[in-house]
Amino acid sequence: MYIPPKSLSEKTLPPEKLRPDRTCCTEYEDFGLGDEALYLEKYAIPRMGYIPLSAIERVYKRLAVSKGAFEGKMYGTLCYLVVRYDGQEKAFRFTHEENLDALLAAFREKTKIPVGKA
Repeated sequence: MYIPPKSLSEKTLPPEKLRPDRTCCTEYEDFGLGDEALYLEKYAIPRMGYIPLSAIERVYKRLAVSKGAFEGKMYGTLCYLVVRYDGQEKAFRFTHEENLDALLAAFREKTKIPVGKA
């Protein structure tokens, strides 16, 4: 059963472009990169939301350090994909940094969207 993803942007894609693009997108954990859109996790369902590539202004990686609640020691790094679109900015959590790096490399190859902070 196919459930169409919801657009997080003001721009949307027509259903006849959206379905084949989502089914043929390259998957990176719960995210996907197609020819027309970036598919994101929404409501804990992989690739349930999307942002058309025409709406994306910039993408980059943000790293953070987790801290222990009681000991105050650093535990590990957290990595986020940050997407700027429609004048706003949202961060999406990745589990493995190498998957995020692979997604950013695919952005560099497939699109002309700037990757990295300016």
